[in-house]
Amino acid sequence: MEIVMRKHATKTTSPQAPDLPALRQHKGKSLREIADSTKISIRFLQAIEQGDFEQLPGGIYTTSYLRQYAREIGLEETQLLAYYRSLTSVAS
Repeated sequence: MEIVMRKHATKTTSPQAPDLPALRQHKGKSLREIADSTKISIRFLQAIEQGDFEQLPGGIYTTSYLRQYAREIGLEETQLLAYYRSLTSVAS
């Protein structure tokens, strides 16, 4: 599957964001299904899809949530983590 990219408006210049809702829908999954299987709240899943990473709990929780979400939608974990790190001051 071709990974769809979209512009993500931020205060700083950043790479294009993966279109996470489109990837999720392509996999035929709802946010509720992902929340049920990962135990991540829908509020946090929405924040991930919107690139609003400041709403996530931080630290290892954020990394874990991003990895789990990426696996659920069939996206390479490292791609989503790299995007997250490009928008935040979190080091690899």
